[in-house]
Amino acid sequence: MTVTFKVTVTSVNMKLSVIICTRNRFDDFTKTLPSIAAQTRLPDELVVVDSSDEKKLETHLEAVQTPFPIHYFHTAPGLTLQRNHGIRESVGDLLFFFDDDVDLDANYLAEVESVFANDVKKTIGAVGGKIVNSPPQTVRLKFETFLFGLIRMIFGVVGTRNGKFYPSGMPSHPRPYQPSGFIECLSGCCMAFRREVFEKAIFDENLARYGLMEDVDISKQTMDAGYKIWYQTSATLVHNESTMNRLNIQQWAEMSVVNYDYLFRKSWARDAWRWLFYYWALLGLFVVNFHSLKGLKGTFNGVKKVFGK
Repeated sequence: MTVTFKVTVTSVNMKLSVIICTRNRFDDFTKTLPSIAAQTRLPDELVVVDSSDEKKLETHLEAVQTPFPIHYFHTAPGLTLQRNHGIRESVGDLLFFFDDDVDLDANYLAEVESVFANDVKKTIGAVGGKIVNSPPQTVRLKFETFLFGLIRMIFGVVGTRNGKFYPSGMPSHPRPYQPSGFIECLSGCCMAFRREVFEKAIFDENLARYGLMEDVDISKQTMDAGYKIWYQTSATLVHNESTMNRLNIQQWAEMSVVNYDYLFRKSWARDAWRWLFYYWALLGLFVVNFHSLKGLKGTFNGVKKVFGK
């Protein structure tokens, strides 16, 4: 039986903080802000943690009018560092983390708040929303999506399955038509937490700069702290995936290996049987990049770094 949370919250007085970490994406951020201001359940504050080279965004936010207060902070670069700063500076009972390039459905905050409000035993520590980007339209793109999705599933590498961890410790994303329910892996562009989760968990600042797979790590920490994670399909958003300030293919492939190795050893290595799946997943990272010379080079460089320590 599928369980859903659909009631409107009227009696529970919770403060909501929206935290957005950004770097050199002024245009993307200014496109995201209106969808937050248009929420049917407005946040009690917006915390902006900016590590841009210039403070252009600060000047913009001083002039813009919103139905909630905006608190701006400028920090050193680093996604996990910035997220932790946002936690310290926020006051909400529920903390919503969004990327700076998303477009929220008007009921997003209300739908997620209702999940937490109806969870009277507070077993749910985090809630993820549903990303509704348009799927590939051409036959070729559909075939490539299917093929590489199959390869990723076979090797236990990041891909679409059921929103739970593979035995390799790699995450999977929910299937497009998966109903609301418990999952294990949050998507970094749309995560919400009870504040008390961060009494036992923290974004790992060893995942420097871009912090690839920080969402994987905080998901595992949330479950290790004794909480469950809920996937709410009625809380929808579009992730526009800005091209600004992103890793190139080679950098992404290299960091995928290095950060995966770090997180596997941190969270999963104590289970001896998982090591076979770890090596199988490393092989899978080569396979999924076989069509890209830069991807293969990045994967090789990552493996070289990992085993050259």
